[in-house]
Amino acid sequence: MRHNEGIDQTPIIVTREAARVDFERYFDEAFDELGPESRHFRFFTSVRQLPDSMRERLSDVDGVVNAAVLAFDAARTLPDHPEGKPIGVARWMSQPAGEKPTGPPELSVTVIDEYQGMGVGKRLMDALLALARQRGLRRLYADVLRENVAMRALINRYRAVVQPSGDPIVVRYRLDV
Repeated sequence: MRHNEGIDQTPIIVTREAARVDFERYFDEAFDELGPESRHFRFFTSVRQLPDSMRERLSDVDGVVNAAVLAFDAARTLPDHPEGKPIGVARWMSQPAGEKPTGPPELSVTVIDEYQGMGVGKRLMDALLALARQRGLRRLYADVLRENVAMRALINRYRAVVQPSGDPIVVRYRLDV
């Protein structure tokens, strides 16, 4: 799906590893720029607002157990965003503390609607996989709604292997880093 009709210049996509403070700074703004379909694809439901417990979990990045890479459009300078407009995030998340481990960390990629179809997801995946290799991860998995054709196409570019998900509407991918 392409939503980028409103962008009047070619984006300059830059990525970097995220820190906890980034989520305090950028989370609400980016979440507000996800339409109902994007929220449905990312959270498997069209949530209007995330519960505080989920927001806390998403901001809990340590670079090892849970890590994230942010994407910015450096061509769109904003007074309170020296790196440019925040446009996406890719992450891996392990099971929450206290839960029984179920395997490798889970991978996700989210791009705000306005920038979908512009290569942001690929840049985020490349940066996240490089970080995963650097941190010694060997494998990630991703649960993707079967109807999320864009994410399925993206992850298939990385030779991901389809695994049984136990849910007919979810495709589980294993990605060897």
